[in-house]
Amino acid sequence: IWRLPRYDGKPGAVWPNHVPHYTHRKHRAQQHWHTWGIFKTTKMNVVDNSALGRKAMAEGRPPKVIEVYSRKHFKRSNGAYGKLGDRVLVAIMGQKKKGIIVGMKAKQRPGVPRFDSNNIVLIEENGNPSGNRITAPLPNSIRPILQKDSNPKKADYTKLFAIATKWV
Repeated sequence: IWRLPRYDGKPGAVWPNHVPHYTHRKHRAQQHWHTWGIFKTTKMNVVDNSALGRKAMAEGRPPKVIEVYSRKHFKRSNGAYGKLGDRVLVAIMGQKKKGIIVGMKAKQRPGVPRFDSNNIVLIEENGNPSGNRITAPLPNSIRPILQKDSNPKKADYTKLFAIATKWV
């Protein structure tokens, strides 16, 4: 097998200097190739034009996540974390409002864009968006997630598609 010159033989080296070594299955199971998402106390950025969202962002009091409605790691000590398309409960201007995560700063899976801020769209209790326009671009990968979670009788999240102005 070909090796680069001055090869030390470290097991963490990558090809072409990789040396086969044994990694215990417990350690292999703990390797995560993607990152975490939105936890409790994460500050968000409202990207719709709802009155409450505009006022909060203008006063420099962004909403803070107080609950994540996700089944991902909900039994862990630090609670659940949300990904794109997950619903969250936020504290905004002394009120509790629900929202949908539409953009994250964390490293994303391949083909999913990364944003400069953690973006959220505020929704009402029945699932309708609070504003009538979304100012930030939405990722295309959120379409199948919201269509799967939508229920015309309870919460129809597909209305977000209609008020979005840009897609990436």
